[in-house]
Amino acid sequence: MNTKPLSTAERLRVLVVDPLAPKALADLGALYDVTVHMQPPQDVLTKLLRDQHALVLRSGVKLPREVIEHAEQLKVIARAGNGTDNIDLLAAAEAGIQVFNIPSVSSGAVAELALGLAFSVMRNIALADRQIRAGVWKKSELAGVELSQKTMGIIGLGSIGSRLARLAQGVGMNVVASVGRLTEERRAECASAGITLAPTDQVLRQADVVTLACPLNDHTRRLVTRAELALMKPTAYLVNVSRGGVVDEEHLYEALVHRRIAGAAIDVLAVEREPSRLSELDNVVLTPHIGAMTFDSQDRIGQILLEGLRLALAGLDAPTRIR
Repeated sequence: MNTKPLSTAERLRVLVVDPLAPKALADLGALYDVTVHMQPPQDVLTKLLRDQHALVLRSGVKLPREVIEHAEQLKVIARAGNGTDNIDLLAAAEAGIQVFNIPSVSSGAVAELALGLAFSVMRNIALADRQIRAGVWKKSELAGVELSQKTMGIIGLGSIGSRLARLAQGVGMNVVASVGRLTEERRAECASAGITLAPTDQVLRQADVVTLACPLNDHTRRLVTRAELALMKPTAYLVNVSRGGVVDEEHLYEALVHRRIAGAAIDVLAVEREPSRLSELDNVVLTPHIGAMTFDSQDRIGQILLEGLRLALAGLDAPTRIR
């Protein structure tokens, strides 16, 4: 990594490759020399990064070792949101690049979308909209399922899952959840909140709606495959606001086609910006990874991002430094 100090006349250069809130982008431009190039392919990203001091990205751009190794001036990688699975953290650490993200800020927004997705697929809202736009009026084919008195199963009871549990209880649902790291304190918190804890296989068996809200890591990759889908009730629905790699989409497609489960609502596909066979099915609702995309959460993320960059580019640790 090039550690040559900057001259006093030289402005720090920041490359932005994923969307930011307009105010945050304007504030960033007032402080630094900002280049915006939305979601460039890898070869273009490699060229763009050669003289940049900081990179701002979300989940839409992958940052592999071969790109990082060519970014000789890069000092900071700022993930404008939660997760770092699209960044080669080992390569960044070897290059002396600080990586930070912004966890939990958008948890409420993601939880609200999860409940909205459940409503949408269980009440056939998206299907009804498509039919009306096509001039079709078949109310009798659009009978749905109410959430009240049903069981919400949550796999991953972190900040998103905990918020979702409260929202689900607010519409009269029972909540059963699996927790990766269970302590006595966590057990007491769940009992006080009226959340029943159970192993993942029991959550899959009991729930009318199974929501995936866990991070993507070695333990959760392909967490839901054919065997796990077979545990679900044929009347149950799957909602994924986690990461695409948590679910085997071919097995999910198979389960949906053969009505082994009733439906699915997916905010995160295994491969973004490419066609998915799931879009062929009427019992599926798809959104393009918009869990955090509210004006409110994006404004909060933008302000935290600015402070994190200010510290990191000054050679200090951002509050949520990963490397």
